[in-house]
Amino acid sequence: MRLFGASIARSQRHLVSGVVLLEVILALVLFVAAAAILTATMNTSMASVERQKLSLRAENLASSVLAEMQLGARPVESASAIVFEPPFDDWSGEIAVTPTETEGGSASQLSLVEVVVRHKGTPMVQRQSQLLNLSSGKSEGASSSDIE
Repeated sequence: MRLFGASIARSQRHLVSGVVLLEVILALVLFVAAAAILTATMNTSMASVERQKLSLRAENLASSVLAEMQLGARPVESASAIVFEPPFDDWSGEIAVTPTETEGGSASQLSLVEVVVRHKGTPMVQRQSQLLNLSSGKSEGASSSDIE
């Protein structure tokens, strides 16, 4: 009888150690899953920050080109290839100048100037347009920007 009791006690110890091992494995699986979710979330967040950074830089470059045109530092004419100086050499741009008409159909002094800025490494495209008064070099009317 004593032998039978010792055998039961020994099997219960093995059962308890097996349950502890199962708990440790389960905790390890939960930790690995949480770490994987956290890593994926951080990668997504970093990609979003990079997109926002590129978008802001494109907006600033387009605004700078329009400001140069308003100040007379850059001619107000269409250009198919704008080359930016370093550290912005991975950006390119173009300018489209479209004359506008008055309500009566005659040519006005205002022209719609659209600046398109593109990043060479990503599909980032920024468009910004503004009405410029070509006779005085000052802008009039509304300006708009649109991210594609």
